[in-house]
Amino acid sequence: MKKLPVSVLVASCNEGHMLEECLQSLQFCDEIFGVDLESTDNSLDLFRKYATKVESFRRVPMIEHVHPHFIHKLKHDWIILIDPDERIMPALAESIKTELEQVPDHICTLRAPMINHFKGKPLKGTMYGGIIYARLLYRRSGITVDDDVHTGIKMKPGFDRKKIKYTSGNYDKHLWCNSWKQLADKHRRYLLGEGQARYNDGKRYHFGDEWKAFLRTFYINFKGLKGYLDGFTGLAISFMQARYEFIAYRRLRAYQRQQ
Repeated sequence: MKKLPVSVLVASCNEGHMLEECLQSLQFCDEIFGVDLESTDNSLDLFRKYATKVESFRRVPMIEHVHPHFIHKLKHDWIILIDPDERIMPALAESIKTELEQVPDHICTLRAPMINHFKGKPLKGTMYGGIIYARLLYRRSGITVDDDVHTGIKMKPGFDRKKIKYTSGNYDKHLWCNSWKQLADKHRRYLLGEGQARYNDGKRYHFGDEWKAFLRTFYINFKGLKGYLDGFTGLAISFMQARYEFIAYRRLRAYQRQQ
């Protein structure tokens, strides 16, 4: 497959055990920009082997703190932002090629099919299970970037997004979490910035929001999104996601009071 005029940004902090397969899956892209976050494993060696450009950066708790510093250095207007625990399957690479050949000028975000894996197995239910659509490709000229959690990338006025339709095999394989500890650590890191991010996104805290969010999130994940199909795993993930929302609203309340 001829390399596509796409730049990839991928950062790693001691994730060499996952990074090589990720970089191998991205070889259809013309530019792979690797950012090493003070790794002490083989991440830097892998970047030097597979990436077209490599730079180092300080260790940060969230990937959103990396993006604003490096996106402007990428070669192409179309960019992929990806983590070491993701793999672009060959069929998805073909779908990306087809989409970029015909994408309208007002489209600045392409959402791709993704399958999340927990402990190596694909999830069937909860908000993470089945075929979900995640933002993967961006037209750099159509977005703004800051370091807010989850909402750091925003479309400029006049632009829109589009889904890459799922067909058998064309998905982003996401090795989401390999243990309960890893999931808890992810939640802990992202909760550090949730209050500010939600406030900046226009959300405001009202009395009892945290309990409403907890009950709503658990019900949606376990019943509405069929978390029960994953047995105990689905039950636990539903509870942990509900707990995350509860704490996120507490963080929003605290940040709002500071303002």
